Amino acid sequence: MKALRVRRSHDLAHEELRGRVELLAVQLVERYGGDYRWQGDRVRYRRLGGVDAEIHCGNDELWIEITLGPLAGFLRGTIERELNAALDRYLPSF
Repeated sequence: MKALRVRRSHDLAHEELRGRVELLAVQLVERYGGDYRWQGDRVRYRRLGGVDAEIHCGNDELWIEITLGPLAGFLRGTIERELNAALDRYLPSF
């Protein structure tokens, strides 16, 4: 299994960050299928076919870890580009 990790700093209030992460999770489900659920300050996303992700909402940093199964591993570059583009939309740098 291949892992992809992305970290972003932010200066958002906690509720604002959670709202933006919620929008990101909804977009993942609408675009790629799968499902997600909140566990505390963390979103867990899972899609059949070998994609699992966790989005952690920290006080001044957001980090995402995606685990790609064998079938999804060859899409790592595409997934990383699309993830960074989505983060640019939902969590612009400050």
